[in-house]
Order: sequence, then C-alpha cells, then structure tokens
Amino acid sequence: MATVYHSATLNVSADVAWDFIDRYSRSEVHMFSVCAGERQDGDTRVVILSDGSEVRERNVTVDADRMRAVYTVPGLPGVEHHQAEMTVLTASDGTATLVWCTDVLPDSYAELLRGVYPAMFEEMVAAVNGHKLR
Repeated sequence: MATVYHSATLNVSADVAWDFIDRYSRSEVHMFSVCAGERQDGDTRVVILSDGSEVRERNVTVDADRMRAVYTVPGLPGVEHHQAEMTVLTASDGTATLVWCTDVLPDSYAELLRGVYPAMFEEMVAAVNGHKLR
C-alpha cells in the first residue's frame, strides 16, 4: 500500500487547528480551491468540484481527544482502497503540526496524488493558519 504524507508546522495553536479540522469534517469551513462547495449527507461530506461533479468523503472517525479526523473516498475509479487522516500534533514547546496522510491501493494511484497534493496541502495549511475560533 502506498502512502502520501505531508506535514507542516502551523502558526496557530493546536486548539485553533483542531477547531478548523473538526469543522471541515462537518462541511462548515472551506479549504480547497478545486472545490466549489461542500455539504453533509449523514456521515459523508459531499464535495462539489469546480466542474460540478461530486466526490463523497465518508467520515470514519473524528476524534477530538486525539485531534484526528479519518475519512475514506469509496468508489474512486480504479482505486481498491483509500483512507486519509488529518491529525494535529502538539510538541512539548506548544508548537502545533498538521499531518495529512493518505493510504491508497493500487500503489500507482499514489503517483497521481503526489502530483496534486502538494498544492492542496499548501491550501490546507493556509486555511488552518487563517482560522479564528468562534
């Protein structure tokens, strides 16, 4: 199984970062420019892409204690398995780190993700860093 992994130190606290990720899992905030919008359908985020097509991201777990949100995108054409995780880590000095880790089968699908995920991760980090607690 191939893994695509990104991490970055944040300019906001772990609490602020987790608030954003938690709200993202419920389609309450927006982060990716390739997406025109999001809505909830039960435990699934329905992401509307710029071309009008939809991607369904099923929340597997949203764990506030561990600041970890796991989701899967079932039914991706040509993909046997997809699972991704967004985690906020806190260092002993209080610095927060955002980790986005995606596991996929077949391994060849990871090459496609490696081509588009760096820019998406930059957008994710910028959105988290720009977030304010309500």
